[in-house]
Amino acid sequence: MHKMNRLLLFFFLTLTFLYCKPTSKVNISTTLENTKWKLSEMNGIPIITPENTEDVHFVLTAEKGEYKIQGFAGCNRIMGGYERTGDHIKFMLASTMMMCQGEQMEIEDFFTRALTATDSYKLDGEILTLFERDTSLAVFKAIKIE
Repeated sequence: MHKMNRLLLFFFLTLTFLYCKPTSKVNISTTLENTKWKLSEMNGIPIITPENTEDVHFVLTAEKGEYKIQGFAGCNRIMGGYERTGDHIKFMLASTMMMCQGEQMEIEDFFTRALTATDSYKLDGEILTLFERDTSLAVFKAIKIE
């Protein structure tokens, strides 16, 4: 019987060790505000940022009743405000007015049109999808703010 008690004690200590073992993975919940949202897909097409260029992204902040958006659209900086009620959202944008070549401007034009057309969103973990009615306009991935 004494041997059985030791075996049970060993079993419980092993289980305790396994469940209490520290992990290097930290699960942080993602929120709509104060998260950098990188454009990852538009019209079902993955977006790959070329080397040595900035990601197309935006960050929303809500402080003291002021709802602001700022980010980078591929060529120009964007800024402005937004209104949000539940999962409904409306962006009001302004931007700098630099001209860029080819694909950068195409992505920027799509990005700014998608933001201004958005009327709702879905946040699923680290993935944010913007919608116009029931149509998905763009998909974003949460990126650590540096």
